[in-house]
Amino acid sequence: MTASIETFEKKLFSMTSIIKGNYTLCGDLYSLTASGFFYTEQTPTEPENKGPQWVRIDNYWFITNRHVVLPKEGNDEDSKEVLLDRMEFGLRRTSVERGIEWFPVSLSKEELKENLRLHPDKSIDVVAIDITKKIREIIDAITKKELENNISIPATISNRDLPGEKPIPIEVTSDIIVASYPKGFYDVVNKFPIVKSGIIASAWGANFNGKPLFQIDAQLFPGSSGGLVISKPTNWGIQDGHMAYTLSKEFVLLGVYSGEPIFKEKIVIDGKQVMHEGKPAEIEKSYGLGNVWYSYLIPEIISRGIKYNE
Repeated sequence: MTASIETFEKKLFSMTSIIKGNYTLCGDLYSLTASGFFYTEQTPTEPENKGPQWVRIDNYWFITNRHVVLPKEGNDEDSKEVLLDRMEFGLRRTSVERGIEWFPVSLSKEELKENLRLHPDKSIDVVAIDITKKIREIIDAITKKELENNISIPATISNRDLPGEKPIPIEVTSDIIVASYPKGFYDVVNKFPIVKSGIIASAWGANFNGKPLFQIDAQLFPGSSGGLVISKPTNWGIQDGHMAYTLSKEFVLLGVYSGEPIFKEKIVIDGKQVMHEGKPAEIEKSYGLGNVWYSYLIPEIISRGIKYNE
C-alpha cells in the first residue's frame, strides 16, 4: 500500500484569505481589500516525542497588517488610525452543486476591539486577531449537523512552522514565495491565491534599518498587504549536519508582507523643475523590493500583545 502524500497545493489551499473591510472617515464610507492568513497555536500531545504524532490545536488566529485593520486618516506618521467598522475573511467550502465558494466570516468593530492584538511597538505592521470563538462555533455547527461537513478548517500554519522548528536553512538569496490577493485579483473559481516567487534580499536574521523586518526581491501590488511569506517548499533539509528527506514538501513561515519601500524623485521636464502648489512636484518610485516583518513577531503579539484603545 502506498501512503497518500498531500501536495503543497492542497496545503496552501486553506492557508490564506482575501480580506474585505469598510471604514468611515469624516462621515464618508470607504472600502478596502487586502490579504491575510491563518495561524494556529499547537501543542504536541507528547512533547518529548520528536516523531509524527497528534497535536492539540489551542487557538486559531488570523494574521494581517496593522495598516489593513487600522487605516490612517492621512499619509503622515502621526495621522490618526481608524478601526475598521467591519472586516470579513473567508473559509473554503466545497460542494458538488456549487463548487468551491467562500464561507464568509464577519467581524464587527466591537468584535475587532475585543479580539485584535497589537504589538506594543506601533511601528510594527503586524496584527493577530483571535478567531478561536468563530472557528469553534463553525466546528460545533458542523458537529450538530447545522452546517455541512464541507468547510476547510485552517490548521496548516502554526508555531511548529517557525524558523528553527524545521531543518530548513534560511539565508540571504534563499528562495521565497508570497501568497496574496494583489488588488483583489485571484482565482475566483478555485478560491486560490496568487503565488509569486523571489529571494531574500537583505541579511537574514538582521533588523533591516533597525526594524524587525527583511527585504525580498519580489515586486507585488496593493492588496498584497498581509500576504503570507514562506520559504520555497522543499523535500530536503539539513539535520545534525546530515541531509534529511521528507515525502511531503516542507516550508518555514518567514513573515508577513507589508508593502514596498519607495523613494521620491523630483519631476523635471526639458530641464525644468515642475512645480505644484508652489512646491517641487515629486513622483514615487519603487526599488522593486518588498518589506517582510519577521514571523517571530506573531507569537510575540499573541503572548504579550495589547488591545486596541481609541
